[in-house]
Amino acid sequence: EADELEAILDFAFLRYFDDSGLFGTIEDAMERVEQVRRIGVTEVACLIDYGIPVAQVLEGLKPLAEVLRRANTGLEPASDDYSIAAQIVRHGVSHLQCTPSMARMIAMNDEARGALSKVRHLMLGGEALPGALVAEFAELTQASVENMYGPTETTIWSTTESAAPGQGVINIGTPIANTQVYVLDEDQKPVPVGVAGELYIGGHGVTRGYWQREDLTADRFLPDPFVTPDRAAPWGARMYRTGDLVRWRADGKLDFLGRADHQIKLRGYRIELGEIEAAMDACAGVRQAVVMAREDVPGLVRLVGYYTAGGHVDEAAMKAHLAAIMPEYMVPTAFVALEAFPLTPNRKVDRKALPAPQVRTAAAPVEAPAPVVAPVVAPVAAPVVAPVVAEAPKADTPAPVAPTAEAAGDTFTQGTAEAAIAAIWSRILGVHGIGARDNFFDLGGHSLLAVQAHREIRADLGIRSLSITDIFRFPVLAALAAKLVGQPMPAGTAAEAPAPVAPATPVAAPAPVVAAPAAPATPVASAPQVAVSQPATVQVAHPSEDRATYRTEAMIRRRQLRAERLTRAG
Repeated sequence: EADELEAILDFAFLRYFDDSGLFGTIEDAMERVEQVRRIGVTEVACLIDYGIPVAQVLEGLKPLAEVLRRANTGLEPASDDYSIAAQIVRHGVSHLQCTPSMARMIAMNDEARGALSKVRHLMLGGEALPGALVAEFAELTQASVENMYGPTETTIWSTTESAAPGQGVINIGTPIANTQVYVLDEDQKPVPVGVAGELYIGGHGVTRGYWQREDLTADRFLPDPFVTPDRAAPWGARMYRTGDLVRWRADGKLDFLGRADHQIKLRGYRIELGEIEAAMDACAGVRQAVVMAREDVPGLVRLVGYYTAGGHVDEAAMKAHLAAIMPEYMVPTAFVALEAFPLTPNRKVDRKALPAPQVRTAAAPVEAPAPVVAPVVAPVAAPVVAPVVAEAPKADTPAPVAPTAEAAGDTFTQGTAEAAIAAIWSRILGVHGIGARDNFFDLGGHSLLAVQAHREIRADLGIRSLSITDIFRFPVLAALAAKLVGQPMPAGTAAEAPAPVAPATPVAAPAPVVAAPAAPATPVASAPQVAVSQPATVQVAHPSEDRATYRTEAMIRRRQLRAERLTRAG
């Protein structure tokens, strides 16, 4: 029973140490402050009232004073920071309109997630809205989420739906004022509830047509035979053929099913796949090309170009050719060469049977550095706790194991930074053998993947100072790695082989810090975001350079105090 009680007390202590206060280093305390700030906490409190002036007390509590200073410094965005998070904070944004893809990017960025909590209304449109994304936003913000649907040809928005978690894909709702929607078959006859048909939109928002494209206007903008004269627009009753497949629901709302043709929406852009296919067909050596949007990784849709060839095809040259004649978002991020296309029984290309792209290897750059080594994953198990006072090493004691990068105080070199970043890129892009001169976007990256790379570099490598704009400003591996040189390396990061480490001389453990008795709380500071005031829940940050060491010391001290108390009681 004694062992069980000790284990319970140890568990309780660790829960308290890890989750209930500002323990460890100043950096540990700042990380916890940022965590609670992101969930809307505006004040952190501490009991430090000793009956003397607050400023004088803080002179003796330098780590806590430093946490207070840092927490209340630089709350306003930098003048050259034009990120979404900075713009939301700077302008007090209450309504935000963007595509679901952009919303996903926001949800992947820590600073933007925190800023998003201040937004009251989110309007998402331009592509299908996943219910999982709505559920994720429900955990980040109290803002209402409106799913907006409508093409440019009908003045942007035509139907809306208040989105809530729990649906696979959010329906597109009901028409807005002065708008009529019809679900018609191939003969332009209305279809019953639950039957798929093409969506036609009529009403005041329908535009006049396409500039100097009378043939396309005649195909897409048709007379509206369903609207009554009292509801028709003053300039005539017309409807627009959207090319979108929908169906009526029993509750009078519309489910979006996809496209009636090969036109898609990707990251908010409308893309005609046939246009890309025609451009690929014009490349030297290509016999036939097919382009499709794939979602092999949940939430990350990318264009993949398939082709059959009559000879050698230089994919790099083909990609460069496409990039020169069309926007970046229309250039496939991967290409797949096939002997022949899979066909349906009707002898048409079976797009559903096209294979997923295989993991690629980056092209070897000129004067490429040594092969990149993936970072070693830090062990999950807790380390063995060493005694507080070390004994002198014996003559036959084997040489000690080299310390981890964190314990040794190592910093990133150009080589270790490139290795660590390359491993993250490889995991995200599915590309191996990444070299110093490889470009993130040339390897298949895009804006969504850039946000993911930024998040993982900050989380895995501890580089909190890395900005999302750095990923775009320094897309070449060597240039981005240079931003990390001199920064501290976290434990477990792949590093260059360390020099042999001499045995450490015995050093007595530092005296543990014992919290002062609680007293009435006195405000220490008043700040717009984070303050140290009442009530008391926060402990003084320990000056130790290693959080794990301090936790071990504190646990040992707790056991010593308990043992002394039990001895006195006996």
